[in-house]
Amino acid sequence: MDPNTLLQCFAGTLNHDHSIRTEAESQLKIAGGTPGFLGACLDIISAADIPDNIKLSASLYFKNKILYGWSGKKHGKNELLDFTVDNDEKPVVKDMLVKALVQSSIYSPNCIRLLQPALSTIVGEDYPQKRWDSLLDSSFGLMDSNDINSAHIGLLCLSEIFRTYRWKDNDSRQELEHIIVKFFPPLLEFATSNLLSEGRNVENAKVGDMVKLVLKIYKFVTYHDLPFTLQRPENFISWANFHVAIIQQSLPTQILASMDTESRKSFSWIKSKKWAYANMSRLFQRYASTSLSRKFAYDEFKTLYLQEFLPQLLQLFFQQIEQWSSKSLWLSDEAIYHILGYIEQTVIQKATWPLVKPHFTIILEHVIYPLLCPTEKTLETFESDPQEYIHRNLELWDDNYSPDFAALSLLSTCVTKRGKSTLVPTVQFVTEKLKQDLNDFNNSEKVIKAESSLRIISNILDRLFQKNSAFANEAEDILSSFVFPFFLSSQEFLKARVCEICSKLGDYQFRNEHILQTIYNGIISCFMQDSDCLPVELLAALALQAFIHVPQFQEPISANVVQMTQKLLRISNEIESDAISGVLQEFVECFSEQLQPFGIELMNDLVQQFLKLAIDLQDSSNFDINLITDKSDLPDDTDKQMAALGILSTAISILLSFENSHEIVKSLEQSFYPAAEFILKNQMEDFYGEVCEFLENSTFLLRDISPISWKVLELIGECNRKDESMVSFYLDDFMVAFNNYLVYGQDELKKNQFYSNILFEVYTKATVSDDNGLDEMVSIFELSQKLVLALGPQTPNEYIERFLGDALASIKSEAQHIKENISFSVSAFNVICACLTCYPLNTINILNASGALESFFSMWFEFFVPNYKRVYDIKLSAMALLALVNEVELQDLVSLSVANVLPKSSSMIVKLLTTFPHALKALEEKRKEYSSDTLQEGANIDWEDAGQFDDASDEDGENDEEYLEFLNKDLKFVEEETNGYEPAESFEDLEEDPLSGSVIDSINVYQVLKSVISALQGDQVKYQAFTSGLSPEDQQTFLQLVNL
Repeated sequence: MDPNTLLQCFAGTLNHDHSIRTEAESQLKIAGGTPGFLGACLDIISAADIPDNIKLSASLYFKNKILYGWSGKKHGKNELLDFTVDNDEKPVVKDMLVKALVQSSIYSPNCIRLLQPALSTIVGEDYPQKRWDSLLDSSFGLMDSNDINSAHIGLLCLSEIFRTYRWKDNDSRQELEHIIVKFFPPLLEFATSNLLSEGRNVENAKVGDMVKLVLKIYKFVTYHDLPFTLQRPENFISWANFHVAIIQQSLPTQILASMDTESRKSFSWIKSKKWAYANMSRLFQRYASTSLSRKFAYDEFKTLYLQEFLPQLLQLFFQQIEQWSSKSLWLSDEAIYHILGYIEQTVIQKATWPLVKPHFTIILEHVIYPLLCPTEKTLETFESDPQEYIHRNLELWDDNYSPDFAALSLLSTCVTKRGKSTLVPTVQFVTEKLKQDLNDFNNSEKVIKAESSLRIISNILDRLFQKNSAFANEAEDILSSFVFPFFLSSQEFLKARVCEICSKLGDYQFRNEHILQTIYNGIISCFMQDSDCLPVELLAALALQAFIHVPQFQEPISANVVQMTQKLLRISNEIESDAISGVLQEFVECFSEQLQPFGIELMNDLVQQFLKLAIDLQDSSNFDINLITDKSDLPDDTDKQMAALGILSTAISILLSFENSHEIVKSLEQSFYPAAEFILKNQMEDFYGEVCEFLENSTFLLRDISPISWKVLELIGECNRKDESMVSFYLDDFMVAFNNYLVYGQDELKKNQFYSNILFEVYTKATVSDDNGLDEMVSIFELSQKLVLALGPQTPNEYIERFLGDALASIKSEAQHIKENISFSVSAFNVICACLTCYPLNTINILNASGALESFFSMWFEFFVPNYKRVYDIKLSAMALLALVNEVELQDLVSLSVANVLPKSSSMIVKLLTTFPHALKALEEKRKEYSSDTLQEGANIDWEDAGQFDDASDEDGENDEEYLEFLNKDLKFVEEETNGYEPAESFEDLEEDPLSGSVIDSINVYQVLKSVISALQGDQVKYQAFTSGLSPEDQQTFLQLVNL
């Protein structure tokens, strides 16, 4: 392919003229499928005289082609990515890619970021399969060259090679030991002498990036398992010293002074320091610590690390945080995060806690406390971006290396694991600070410090209230004296923090009831204030939720519940959080009577909020993959999705509060319809479960299928007919709704085959899926049997033939395991029983034609009938037998060579109908359990007892390792006992929903028995044959059953 032509295409895609851009994209699309295209892209990228923007466009295109086309396993929705790299072209591409990377290192460094994922994809696919063995030697050759750009790319290739070993243990990567022996000494020598070079290259960003690649190589080979070669003292100490040298490497003040905080984070030497801290922490936590989840027992290495290395490294960390505290050393957030994480791990370990214990109060005062003070940026975020502030500071949501979170985690571990040494000084310190801060609410420095103190209180709150706490009797006074006064602060962020603390107190039984009044007044004041401060309102709402079941709160809330609910709706509309949806849901559940007059209005508001989120989610799902240059550019809609799910859950709660008002339920269905319509028309499968749950509940409350619910079924049918439909994949969710359509909509289904066809189409699509396991087949067979039972004799023949054919094929394929996979086998046999109930003669003819007639009756009579426990299974089998006896002539059974089925049927019917009352009673008792208040018992946490099982906080943790050893032994025993044994299911394992209706609920099986026997007595030959199989005892029972 001519690179010049391709160059013009890439240039055209960047043109501002829409017509030129469209034409260029069209030509590029054609060119992308021709041989030599990838090589031509690399020629453009390698050229020295082509503008960077064109090279970047070519790099992005090349990257996406490789990511989706190299393995041939991925298929992008974008037709440009529906592409597979030709095998003959691959060797050329690999060779050219490394050369292009070297050229990019010289002329266009920005292209490396786009080409690296392509390199990673190729190495990940080809190197483990021995299809690029030459890359290892050639990469070390590049590293050993005297050219820094070649060495840079050599290290980049090596990092991708060693990435392929990241998730393998030593046994599955034995060749790695030989590679380490041969190549790691020169790698370390190169990194120490040429790169680190006693700090001479610290201003060179490219060298810093190369150091980072060396550290990544070390990370990849030590991340999942520690190579035996690197456990040797001479190798570990030399590599550890290299890491320490990077950690200690000072950064030029002129460089730091020229950068803001964000720029510093991206500086390669600072990134290298982050990797050095992380590697040393990982080695300690994974290979030199004692824990229940510890997989490796490298005792010699553990001793080496703990005795020869850790004390010195810990001393270095203490020194660094002391210098940071005195502002004589700048540390990045990532560095502080890893240092504190490392110290936290030493607190947990019995062997290392004595090294930290003397320093705790200093760490608390000079590290933890300052880190928890809000920064100017934090306070600015509180004002300008309250949603971000809520996520970051109040919901403890963060995906960065945040020093304040590390500080909180360290503090929590100290007071939990080593509480006898740390809780008292912590409380004394924080109460003294708060005493000072309370003297002046308006002093800006003091309010910032007060926030830090309150965060500490919030973090240790559970420990403060535990029965074995030194402050168990003082905790209420501490809150009253030092926390609740901040309800009156003029600083909104302090009010939010007090509300956050209160949200954790709902389960505590206060001895002083006046405190409850103080809390209520404070929370309500914050919640109902006119300042529209979102963080304060949200945290006050969560605090209300915590106390919503407390009698002292319920009465005043009840009087203002409508106004408060409206405010909750407004907050819900302003912030994407499932937390506020949870508060709304609890309000609806607790105050349903007061909110009933506003139920439809509430539902309308919720649906509008949901649609707003759903539209945003749908827009995000349609992003163009070609515009993504980095994984961080991918849209993250987790918050929107969780908020939307919360809104739908609240809508269901509103619906359930109107169980005694059918007209309002119908109106609520109408209000909810736009949400269901949007979800199904746009195939938003994440919300299918909620749509089905709404349908299940609305149809159950009405005991009928309304016109709106039929419209939703039509939407489900339309959705199912689409090529990429996921309805069948989520059949388990849809069955809860389908069940009610079949139970309460039987008459309409019989009259209107349009609706029954929708269910049949869902069934048909579900059965052809390649992903069906036994669990999926249970749901599929549940649909088919219930559809037959709902339609009865009006079931079309094509349904019967398809259902029976699928059930028999599945039974045959699992014949060896029928008695083990009870859920599957019962469900499959129930399909046959359902067909027998409605079409007995047709069914046994199909069974006979399939060669399964005798084996079916044998298995049914000998294994299933004697073991049924569920009401549904017993009743269905009894109905099937009675239909068989009633509708199939004796001569038909004789002609099929199964005449013995008739006498056996009588004893089977007796067995089933004598078991039936016991099963019915058990189900009724289950219903009573579900409807009783006993379900609420044990829901609350007992603060008094919460600490009784946690005394890892003894002074020196004497029992920690002994306890872990005991647990490990116990775990090994369990593993040995269960190794290779997977217990078979039993009939007791089959669940029966006590609250869900069944398609055969309305049938009185004893009345059916009377009717059948009455008709049968008119044919004495058949009747005698039927009763001949009864024992004297069964004959007496049979007569009793008939005369019931």
